Amino acid sequence: MRRGEKGLTDETSTFTPVIQTAGKETRFEQLLFPKALTASGPGVVAVWQHYYDYYRHAIQDALQRSSRKPFQCGGLQGYEQLVGIGQHLHQRRIQFGPDSYLDQLQERVQTAVQKVAAQAEGIRQAHTFLTRVEQCLAHAARPNIDTDDQEHTLSVPDSQVVRQEMERMFSDLAQQPVVHPVVRRLVRKWRSMSNTWLPGILHCYDIPGLPRSNLDLESIFGRLRRAQRRISGRKETAPLRIFGPSQIMLFTLDEEEVLPQLQSVPADVYWSQRRRQAEREEPRRWLRRLHRDPAPALQQVDEQFYAIVNARAGASSNPPDDQ
Repeated sequence: MRRGEKGLTDETSTFTPVIQTAGKETRFEQLLFPKALTASGPGVVAVWQHYYDYYRHAIQDALQRSSRKPFQCGGLQGYEQLVGIGQHLHQRRIQFGPDSYLDQLQERVQTAVQKVAAQAEGIRQAHTFLTRVEQCLAHAARPNIDTDDQEHTLSVPDSQVVRQEMERMFSDLAQQPVVHPVVRRLVRKWRSMSNTWLPGILHCYDIPGLPRSNLDLESIFGRLRRAQRRISGRKETAPLRIFGPSQIMLFTLDEEEVLPQLQSVPADVYWSQRRRQAEREEPRRWLRRLHRDPAPALQQVDEQFYAIVNARAGASSNPPDDQ
């Protein structure tokens, strides 16, 4: 939804002389509100649009959240984020007054939350149970590398013990008096697939030194890929096939070996690059804050935005009206 031109024109005429004589900018403005948006009179229209974009981006991110690690639920996390956004929009109206655009967003968010509340409750029950399963797998006993092979073979295989424990947990879940349909589908899926894939993924509990997953190794390569994209500005990371092994070796260096290399860089150059890196990473850091708790992240946007508006206008900071 775009703002009316008449209301924005009136607001721009109020801000123009103040913006031209603006003094020192805040760190928040430098990172979240680009200088090009606040440098001139017409830029006020873009500032309001940029302010609303944070709410649109927050809602869109909640609808598109995904999960890669096992036993995570991106849909449930997005639902909880959407609930937090709706609660913050309600508090924002009380604190800063009505806003026609954000009030319409709040109504749509509340409608969407109410429609999927029952389904989200079932997914939350399934997620809570899968968290218990993950804890069971994480704390299950595994053979030590130093364990005597003959002594280990005489005992019951640890993989069999883990399998029996998981079967008991799913059996108890199915016998509960109140079970959500989502949880019932989870139990049926477990029964249909346990005999097929379960024996092939529990070898880590029988083989000494074998990790449960390769997530740690994938995390290292993920950091390398993200660093390569920041350096090159390209999506592909084909050069890592050549230089990846040598970069992984850097993770094994001690602090005493890395410190002389860092000290060879001039201090002014180092801090200049740090500031540029902080500016580039601020949108991603804001998304992390939004994922942890939506209300404080959006509250920060509101407070700092209206602080900028009040400091530059010296008058009313009400949003422009739709015409």
